[in-house]
Amino acid sequence: MGAYVRASCLLTLSLWLVPSGSASADFTVTEVRPRIVDQSLAISGNLDLELTSRVQEALSKGVPIEVLIDIDLYRVRTVLWDARVADWVLHRRISYHALSRQYLVTGHRHDADAIESFTSLQAALANMGLLDDLKLPLKRNLQSASQFYVSVRASLDIDSLPAPLRPVAYTSLAWRLSSGWTRWNVQR
Repeated sequence: MGAYVRASCLLTLSLWLVPSGSASADFTVTEVRPRIVDQSLAISGNLDLELTSRVQEALSKGVPIEVLIDIDLYRVRTVLWDARVADWVLHRRISYHALSRQYLVTGHRHDADAIESFTSLQAALANMGLLDDLKLPLKRNLQSASQFYVSVRASLDIDSLPAPLRPVAYTSLAWRLSSGWTRWNVQR
């Protein structure tokens, strides 16, 4: 029992003493323009994806970083809470190729296997944050008289990190990058 208590204390102490890094960077949904077109939700807009120094360091050492973009479509109701009509999760991934000194971005274009390369991290992140007239399919017809809005959130996917890095990412504010939910009215 004494060894278990000592080990627990050492683990707790090490988590407090290991610097967590600055969490000054974060994700921001700066602009979203949703509209309904031909049985789909068309979205254009921009996300500002700024990485902390810890995440940038891991990326430069070959750890791929995945960003999740959650999009939920709601119908406004006056009596009850708003009804979620549909939801989507977009996966975007950035990795660094040390030999070519290029940042590789996947998941941005409609072809999920397409890879785009960039010479700077800023250009790669700007590309990842673009929502270029995405067409998200709707499974049912929407009532034309109803009002709709989308909620959008961008976040770093800690679960996609390599297993040895996940405990550090879960306990460090430097890895908790999220825009929080933002609301945007759908144009008809």
